Amino acid sequence: MLKKTLNTWFWLQAGKVFSEGTIEAMKLDLRRFQVRRRYKGKSSIKPDSAKLHVGCGNIHVKNWLNVDLYGSDFNVDLATSPLPWSDNSFDAAISQHVIEHLVLESELIPLLNELSRVMTPGAELWLSCPDIEKVCTSYMQCNMQDLLEDRRQRWPDFPFGEMPTSHLINHFFSQEGGHKNLFDFALLEWTLKSAGFDEVEQSVETDLLMRFPEFPKRGDDAQSIYVSAKNAKTA
Repeated sequence: MLKKTLNTWFWLQAGKVFSEGTIEAMKLDLRRFQVRRRYKGKSSIKPDSAKLHVGCGNIHVKNWLNVDLYGSDFNVDLATSPLPWSDNSFDAAISQHVIEHLVLESELIPLLNELSRVMTPGAELWLSCPDIEKVCTSYMQCNMQDLLEDRRQRWPDFPFGEMPTSHLINHFFSQEGGHKNLFDFALLEWTLKSAGFDEVEQSVETDLLMRFPEFPKRGDDAQSIYVSAKNAKTA
């Protein structure tokens, strides 16, 4: 009880000094620190499943190890190496709309290197994220109107207000500071091959769902790029 009271008091006092954005960043860093401290130096944990769902958010897929920073089957800081699992633990891994939140050189490539380590030779990796080509094409051809309509079809309460539709491009490129990179196929292929994956192929959501029908449909092909790749390491 005392610990909870002190914690509440601390954040109330911090709110008098720091902006809301800074407070949220502090809370995020604290969560990352707590997770890193728990698994510091560990890289040999045997997972409960051979299928890894990376950055699951609130989508927990049955018979997969659903991982994220908090609220998951196994909380882990994806932006910090090493991953806590032993070599050759997973036959497949999927991550949807996560990689754009990681800094390319210092966070994403190290994460992909770690995924290569914990995945078996030839294991499948499927990724999706906002597609820079689709976003730029939409801006040039119709000032983002088609992607705004797509967004409102999937999320009727999407908070956009009466701003010009061109503002939507800022959401894709920034999302209030949450997005660090956008990808087209060339950049995503280069990134994956740099981290030890090959046979990189561009696909669509239907391909992913045909391969793994247990995943819920996002219906986001209008804005997203999907790729599959194979772990290139040898036994």
